[in-house]
Amino acid sequence: MRILGGVSDQPVSVSADELHAVGQQAAVWEDAVRRAEQGETVAVFAHGEHVADVVPSGELDRLRETIDVLSDPDAMRDLEKIEPVVRGRDAIQVLIDERIAVRARDRAAALRD
Repeated sequence: MRILGGVSDQPVSVSADELHAVGQQAAVWEDAVRRAEQGETVAVFAHGEHVADVVPSGELDRLRETIDVLSDPDAMRDLEKIEPVVRGRDAIQVLIDERIAVRARDRAAALRD
């Protein structure tokens, strides 16, 4: 098994050859399911081509909801009134990191009070 990363935006990969090997098939799928349970996305490759993903439960629903919102002009206008639109993976990651830091500071302040 080739490991490309450990979180949903950095998928773990599984070779289709590994999936077809009789002795390894169950173990590889079991590992893919375990990784998905832990929040990772497991990419499945066949003949060197990315053909499928095993994703954590709920991830597909969240992605569909995001696509629905992003494709709805009225929803996007409403969101832009509340918060500026952030585009690009790096910009979004910075925003997420900032929000995580703010939450951590808020929790620490609450514990001190």
